[in-house]
Formats: sequence, structure tokens, C-alpha cells
Amino acid sequence: MEPETDLGARAIPEEVGLSSGRLARIDRMLSSHVDDGRLPGAVALVYRRGHVAYTAQAGTVTPPTGAPMPLDAIFRIYSMTKPLTSVAAMSLHEEGLLDLGDPVGRFLPELADLPVGESTSDGGHRLVDAERQITVIDLLRHTSGIVGGYFGTPWILKLYEKAGIRAFDHTDVAYSTSTQDLVTSFSKLPLAMQPGSHWEYGRSGDVVGRLLEVASGQPLDALLADRVFTPLGMADTGFFVPPERAHLMVQPAEPFAADTVMRDLTSRPTFISGGSGSFSTVRDYLRFTRMLLGMGELDGQRVLSRKSVELMTSDHLGSLYGTGPDYMPRDGYTFGLGVAVRKQSGLSEVLGSAGDYWWLGRGSTSFFVDPAEDLIGLFMTQKYWRARHYQRVFKNLVYQAVID
Repeated sequence: MEPETDLGARAIPEEVGLSSGRLARIDRMLSSHVDDGRLPGAVALVYRRGHVAYTAQAGTVTPPTGAPMPLDAIFRIYSMTKPLTSVAAMSLHEEGLLDLGDPVGRFLPELADLPVGESTSDGGHRLVDAERQITVIDLLRHTSGIVGGYFGTPWILKLYEKAGIRAFDHTDVAYSTSTQDLVTSFSKLPLAMQPGSHWEYGRSGDVVGRLLEVASGQPLDALLADRVFTPLGMADTGFFVPPERAHLMVQPAEPFAADTVMRDLTSRPTFISGGSGSFSTVRDYLRFTRMLLGMGELDGQRVLSRKSVELMTSDHLGSLYGTGPDYMPRDGYTFGLGVAVRKQSGLSEVLGSAGDYWWLGRGSTSFFVDPAEDLIGLFMTQKYWRARHYQRVFKNLVYQAVID
């Protein structure tokens, strides 16, 4: 066993059933992808049976400067914010401050009784009445009808664009709008589908964030700090990076889009995005995923009950599995509350176990937790439009190293 570090006790891979030689394939992948320009830089970590067994870093923090990538680099984790927000929602649920079956209109009355748009053969839509209200659990599992994924229902995405709610939350809108502004915009638009009728990814996480503020009486960043970040010792996780830590903020080799100017959020934004607004490190997110693996507890700090973690990581789609225009969980995976969950062994092109769960972020950050194997994998980089690719590649590289 290696000495204790800020990541905890380190283990020789073979001591926890992993192959050092096979883990070295991750090093080779990182080096080759950095060398040929596919990645600006990355950090990877594998945790098994109570110990960090592998870490790697490659490339640079800021490509033009050439500063080497440190293990404590800070990444925009985008949609890996959603599991953090989901844990906060479950925490409020445990206290009775909200119920997962509550109509969203209880907290955000402007979203009650929204009409539903049905696609028409000419590419447009017609309005019909909603068959039921959106619920809190609809938001958490992406069955609300509030969408906005980049490959979603075309007619609603055009309406979102016209309404100005497709803006990227690490740009100027972070300082000029709020999640309440977003909710107000949604209140003037139809839902993309009948609530609960199919799975479609989008901006539900931002709406959840605003709903949690109303339910708790706290700003979302303060709520998460009180209930998640501080208890778990996640010192470098939040919605902006203090100026004295800004040199650790990883920059992409290219912007999100040609017409997008990325903002380095070094002061508190006004748009606190529960869907994709936060920053983190592999150390901090390891502590979060260890809490999930520990069924709600880490180092004597209980954030959630075991039953709440079980609920989060259960199948919440049932017959809705695989529905929608862009089913991101992909073959073999259903969706829980903020995470994709493997239904059973096999039936997938990705290595894993029944019950393993994962999610990713727009900048190609990703994580997975496998309770059956007592295993966590974390991969962080800043490469847009390759998130799904690197999530699969890294997950396979970790699992192929399991020898016991």
C-alpha cells in the first residue's frame, strides 16, 4: 500500500484486483490523443475496494501556455452537475420539503397547466391540453416535456432558439440572466410532449435548480454547499472558480461553437445552473461518487439515506426505455434520477455490470460507479462534441483492467 494523499490511501493496482499493465493502456490513449491534438489535456482516476489504484494526467491546462496538467486541475463539468442537483433534491425530499410526486406548479406556478405541442407531418406542431401536470420526478428523469438537448425534437428547439433560451451557460448569459428568467421563458412555450410519455434530454436540470431554491428558501449554490459540498469536503466544486485558483481552470483547445466566447467564471454568476453550471476536480468528484458508492455516507458524514441512493439509481423509465429522439443512456441502460443505470449484464456495447451507473458532461467529463465491482472511474477533459465517445472509451479501458 502506498502513502496517504489528499485522494486517500493509494493501492498498487494488483492489490485491488486490477492489472497495472492493462491500466497503462489508459496512459497510452491519453498520450496519443494529446500528442495528435485530439485532446488538450486530461486527468483520469480509478478507485477500487476503498483505494485509489490509478491516476494519470496528460497535456496542458491552457493550450497556448503549455502549463502541465496537474492532478488538481479544475474542469467545467457541465451536465455532471445534474447528479449533484439530484442529491440535493433527494435531501429535501427526505426532509419533507418537497415530494417527488409534487406538481412542479406547487413551487413554480407559472409552469402549471402548460399546453403540449404535438408534431405534425409538415414539421410543425399543434397545441393540445396536457393530460397531467409535470411533477418533480419528471424533471429529475427527463420526462417533463421541457427539453433542449442538441438532437431533440426539431420544432421545439426552433421555438427555444427564438425565445433566447438556447444560450450556453458559461458565456455572457451567466452574468446577465437567472434561472427564474429561464422558467419565465418556459412558461410562455408549450411542452414538447405529454408529461411522462417519453424520455427527452434538456433543460430540466435548470428548472429543478430553481425549484429547489423555492422549496428550500436558499440560493442553489448555498443549498449545495450546505448539503453536499461542505459535508463531503469538496473544496474546489462550485459555480465559479475563485481568482486565486483560476490558474487551475482547464481551457478547451477550441470554443464550444465558432460564435461562442467562453467566460472564465471567477466571480459568482447570476445564472446558477443546476443542469450544467458547476466546476469540479477529480478529487472532489471522487468524494461525491464515493458517497454514492457508500450508499449516502462518506467518512462519517451522511448526506443521504441508503434508501434514497437506491431510489436514485433504480430504473425510473420502465416501458419508456429507449424512447425519444436522442436516447443518450444508450442500449442496455435505463435512467434513474440524474444518472443512467445498467439494466442487466450484456445488451450493451460497453463493458460494465448490472446496476452500474454513470453520467457525463458536455466538455467530455464523465464518471461511473459500479457497486458490484466496488469500482469508480473518473475522466475529465475539455473537448466539446466528443463526450459520449470518451465516456465509452474510458469506461472500457477501466473494465478491461479488472483481473479479480
